[in-house]
Amino acid sequence: MAEGEPILFDRARCQAEEYAKDERRVFALLEEAQRKADRYQQQLDKALEGLQAFLRLIGAWLRGRYRVVPWRTVVLCIAAVIYFVNPFDLIPDFLPMLGFLDDAGVVAFVLQSIRRDIDDFLEWERINVPR
Repeated sequence: MAEGEPILFDRARCQAEEYAKDERRVFALLEEAQRKADRYQQQLDKALEGLQAFLRLIGAWLRGRYRVVPWRTVVLCIAAVIYFVNPFDLIPDFLPMLGFLDDAGVVAFVLQSIRRDIDDFLEWERINVPR
């Protein structure tokens, strides 16, 4: 476990290694995460921005549009999405607000861990993806 790593995140990182090897599983995970993010948008607020960046980065990587990303970053992004989607994380999401604190903590942890890679992706996206 890395310093500052949220509890149970290591399990999500192990799952992410397996997910990353199966494009269909990752696409299904992205769809599920997007549905959950849309449903809980108000509760997630700032963490949602980081999560949305993870979803877009993984999607661009899967489609072969953005490949200049370290494998570690891909795995950490997928792990954060798995943690977000998993209803059995440390604090269940059905507990109002509390359930999203650990999700937000995981997103913040991953965002801090890969800040430079996310910044590079956001810059690439700003230049290459029409809005």
